[in-house]
Amino acid sequence: MSSINIKVIIVTALFTILTLLFPKFASAQDEYRGTIFATTQAGLLNSVEIPAKNELKMIIGHRFGEMSGGLYEFFGLDQATTELGLDWGATDWLGIYASRSTWEKTYELNTKFAVIRREFGDYQFAATTLLGGSVNTLRDYYPEEEESLWSRTSLSAQIILAVKRGRFALQTSPLLFRNNYEIRTDDQLTLFALPVVAGINITRRMGILIEYVAIFNKPDFSDINPLTFTIEMDTGGHQFQLLFSSSQGLTHKTILTNNQGGWAEGSIFFGFNLVRTFYL
Repeated sequence: MSSINIKVIIVTALFTILTLLFPKFASAQDEYRGTIFATTQAGLLNSVEIPAKNELKMIIGHRFGEMSGGLYEFFGLDQATTELGLDWGATDWLGIYASRSTWEKTYELNTKFAVIRREFGDYQFAATTLLGGSVNTLRDYYPEEEESLWSRTSLSAQIILAVKRGRFALQTSPLLFRNNYEIRTDDQLTLFALPVVAGINITRRMGILIEYVAIFNKPDFSDINPLTFTIEMDTGGHQFQLLFSSSQGLTHKTILTNNQGGWAEGSIFFGFNLVRTFYL
């Protein structure tokens, strides 16, 4: 295990202990009023937030090719993949997300459960769980004996912990991922990852996020841990996230298993998320 991964484990363990113990020593608890992140996405992956009851968020995600392609490839914009998703607040504690991605013609369904919401002065703490799955619907992609729905499905389980104090936010979210059939190894693939997100609000409507996804048992065909820098902008009616990342992924499967280059090699992808909120 690399020294970077060991440091991530230590920092995350300390962070988790502190965030769980701090509320026990707080003298008074205030009503939870705010949010830790601007939207339900924090860069490539999910944030701790869920939509409020009867909120419907339309999320349009675009990921482009490598920026190193230069003007001929229009800095990657000629190679676009798209995801269209709907994130619905079924209750104050349950969010349901459904999407369709052009990458491998993937359909995805996730549920998020708000477990804890606490606020003490300017300190906020939240915990959310996520359970989800996706299905690859490409034709003529799998071997004939692996054409079943089960083989085409990937599953995810995640615990998302986040804190915010003032304009600073920090999130860690242990993730267990299983691809029921990985065509590149002719077998199932199970991965454990630890995404960490740090954020700062520059102004009331603009912020910056840094996201690092530590994958502990990376397969040979995807040996890079994704690193992403995100600029967030809130226009009042929409939220924009501009991403610069070493991953082109839109789903858990592509984010965790399709990384062949990193920032040091100049493998940088531009993308964006556009979020529009409707009230039902």
